Amino acid sequence: MKRIFVLIVLFCFAGVLSGQSQKINYVPKFANENHEQIGYWFITPALIGNIDKALANIDSIATKCNYTMLFLTAREGADFFDLKLLHPFFKQLVAEGHRKGIKVGLQLWGNYKDQTIEGSQRMIVENEVTLDEMGSASFLAKARYIRFEDRLLKSDLFKVYAFKKTGEGFYDPATLKDISNHCEVVLPDKATVQVSIKAGVALKGLTACIMTQQYCSQSSMWDDVEIKGFTEAMTAFADIPFDGFALDEYGNKFIERIFDPHTSNPFRGRWYSAAMEKAYAAETGNDLAKTLFDGRYAPEGKPEVRIKAINAYMEFMRKGALRVETAVFHKSREIFGKNSFSGIHNTYHNSLINDEIWANGIGWWTAPRAYGQTDEKTFLPTQMGVAMSHRMNAMYNQYYDAELSPVIVKAIHDLRYGIRTHYHALNDKRPLRFDLEFPEAIDSINKIENCARLLNKFNPSLPEVKLLVIFGMEALSNWYPNDADRGVYDINDKLGIESKALEIWKAGYLNALVPSDLIVNQVLTIGKDGKPVMNGHKFDAVLFLNPQYAREPVLEFLEAYQKQGGKLMVEGKADRDFKGNLITARFKSIYDQATVVGYAISSLSNLGLTKNFLPDGCKNEDGSYVFTELNSLRTGQPARFLVSINGDRYTGEYKGLAVLAADQKTGVKKFAAAGCKSLSRNGKVILSFSKPVDFYAEKKNGVLQMTIADGTKSVKPLINKL
Repeated sequence: MKRIFVLIVLFCFAGVLSGQSQKINYVPKFANENHEQIGYWFITPALIGNIDKALANIDSIATKCNYTMLFLTAREGADFFDLKLLHPFFKQLVAEGHRKGIKVGLQLWGNYKDQTIEGSQRMIVENEVTLDEMGSASFLAKARYIRFEDRLLKSDLFKVYAFKKTGEGFYDPATLKDISNHCEVVLPDKATVQVSIKAGVALKGLTACIMTQQYCSQSSMWDDVEIKGFTEAMTAFADIPFDGFALDEYGNKFIERIFDPHTSNPFRGRWYSAAMEKAYAAETGNDLAKTLFDGRYAPEGKPEVRIKAINAYMEFMRKGALRVETAVFHKSREIFGKNSFSGIHNTYHNSLINDEIWANGIGWWTAPRAYGQTDEKTFLPTQMGVAMSHRMNAMYNQYYDAELSPVIVKAIHDLRYGIRTHYHALNDKRPLRFDLEFPEAIDSINKIENCARLLNKFNPSLPEVKLLVIFGMEALSNWYPNDADRGVYDINDKLGIESKALEIWKAGYLNALVPSDLIVNQVLTIGKDGKPVMNGHKFDAVLFLNPQYAREPVLEFLEAYQKQGGKLMVEGKADRDFKGNLITARFKSIYDQATVVGYAISSLSNLGLTKNFLPDGCKNEDGSYVFTELNSLRTGQPARFLVSINGDRYTGEYKGLAVLAADQKTGVKKFAAAGCKSLSRNGKVILSFSKPVDFYAEKKNGVLQMTIADGTKSVKPLINKL
């Protein structure tokens, strides 16, 4: 009898201890943590003129939607640089947003209608003529390649060089002369330059390269006009506690869109400005006008002159937008605080081989942001590279479409890989768009963002990516001397960089795509263990696509990586460095030591890589797993996940999203699920509910802390063996 009494006491005491080691917290719904839930809000003249309606919009958004942050963007002719008009409007919006628990960010557009000729961004275009027996010629140049007619301000002569042409793209260097002073120019309209050359008999029969300049309605990125404009606006609004500041697709937006890859009229312009010329000379010691010429012609037998000029120009030109972005980033933090949200994406048309390089220099990976940010249908390998080149453990993709469904499909799928959606847009009344306040949009997006809140609370690392795909930005930027590689936008668009990375992803090998720029600016280095590392993200193998014309730090990176036994697949022929020097032996050494030479999906296993075998999930760097499934949100029928972690087999029922971290010693360490119904380990149920419920659990200091979204506080686990 005494023994039975002792057992009962011990059993009760164990129950008390068990009860003390578990804690259930109830909430009506999960609050957001760690990462903002963002919506874009179109501010129109009509809305500015009706503050009551604008404030009512905030109340509606706060009541109906899950957004925790709204970025204000000017639309339909609204001008955020009308500081006197907008200051009281913004002040009331931000105050009301804060009262409703919503953060507010300010987005500003570049001044793409600047009519100032002096200091404007210019496009250089070339034409050829042959000088007659008198050393004379006439030519009528019409403006080309400008996307919007109203953004062309003026056309004029830039330079004229004469030379004896010895072949296509080659000349006799002894004959080269600048004959700009021998030209008469008539400008009948903003799009026309009439040139009359009278160079004299001594130059008869020579070829003249006529370079014209087309002035565009935007200040050069190489002076400070744009920077000062943004700074003045931010300063005027400094007393308004904005929670973030953003530029959207900042860059040169004047190049015509060309969709036909076989067009007979490809883009052949190049950017120039007086400020750019001055900055180029200061950095390189070279004359920009001569570099522009050298980028089209080389002395006979010296192709390296043209190679070097193209490389030098493209590298420098690509820095323009980033120069403005960087200065404005730092100013915004000085004015609105170092913790303000910096955005948004600087992707423009989301491709390496369209007009992107001329718009923003393809600076997606180097734009100064805490979070990596892209937009629309940017490929997942690119998004992983952009995410990992920034410091936060999440990234954002701004997305809109003609219909809601594609947005929903991508948003839930992106969560699997740590990508949050920046929804576009509230108050969007355009044809072939949808307003985020449409009832269907509210319902569908709320379901996605409810899942995002659980993911944010769990706050896992970014995905575990073992393969780093590095592409040579130098090779992409320079097609010369292979004319067949010269693309629509005057770059080498035949490399298939993105398509290869995407093909690898679809084959089951998660990868992060980054440019060689990250090696040069030392974001990507080699760790003490010999593995490439970027913001703490380590990779087991490298696929290097197209190292032709590699800069010296890139060559040194490859050599150091191989010296430490790195696993390398290298694709693409290469024989010259960035300066055009033949370095055949150096490249041969790199190729000879590579694990695999030539791109092949079937050879990726030779790099020690294994596929991601989870059809609906992704493993993260911290060992956790994220699962997503859209149909369960649409139908209400639970989805199931299955994963083996350190030999233990876990299965679970959920709706939309589930996240799990576990090990053999502790079992479940953290678990979150929307519409959680059950969780099992090795075939035994360790958690179950009578009905689906949003659930979060975490073990801290030996205590299991559980949170259940249930305003009635009546839902309890039927089984709880976590």
